[in-house]
Amino acid sequence: MKKNILLLLVMLLPAMGLQAQIINKSNKDKIGQDIKNGFHNTLEAIKQDAHPSGEHSLWDAYAGPRLGLGVSSLPGAGGAPELGVVAGGFFEVYVAKNIGLSFDITFQHRGGNNVHHAEMVNVTDESGNVTGQVLNSGKYNYNLNYITTDYLIHWYPWPYRPVSFYSGLQLSKLASANCRRKGGSKDKIHDELFEGEISIPVGATYEWKQWEFDARYDISLRKLSKTHKARQILGNAHDMMLALTVAYRIQIF
Repeated sequence: MKKNILLLLVMLLPAMGLQAQIINKSNKDKIGQDIKNGFHNTLEAIKQDAHPSGEHSLWDAYAGPRLGLGVSSLPGAGGAPELGVVAGGFFEVYVAKNIGLSFDITFQHRGGNNVHHAEMVNVTDESGNVTGQVLNSGKYNYNLNYITTDYLIHWYPWPYRPVSFYSGLQLSKLASANCRRKGGSKDKIHDELFEGEISIPVGATYEWKQWEFDARYDISLRKLSKTHKARQILGNAHDMMLALTVAYRIQIF
């Protein structure tokens, strides 16, 4: 608890020093120096002498940022994988020596490339009468952006190794979606897809000092297409992703 109070005070020092200097505006250089010193003290405060293992004390809690890359695909629609960024943060608390519960919130870019679609399109005359059909085919790239929340259970099987295996539930909200036909323009398709996504994440972590290396695979339980138009192009496609991320762990309790 003393460590947490000290960390909070150190993080507040830049604001406290800046407020005092605004009241007395006689020295701009000192304002800049106070801000610089405050950030330096904050960085020093989050450095911890960490020696991770597979056993933890009850109610130990960690939090920190997470950043990495994901490779996603659209099984059911075909095409090539899409590379995207994964960025956010996490909170983890230990409810037993080798069991942890974590909550992640991240931004994830997903999608697929070179998804082939072909359909017969009616040809009409000036009066609107159907005069025939032609084959319309092409390849599409799909770009999907999600805000995701993961609720995970971690199991640390070895007392002296900082390795965990985990699974849980991922809920995602579609932030934006578009597709681009090869050689064509970009179209927004947000309204054509389900806004909510449900997935089962399965993964493992390894800890080194304050760093955590995470690999997980998200198994989608819901089809992407909501409308008839989307189902014509994407069929029964699901959104799957393999993500590799690095997190910085700060013990807060």
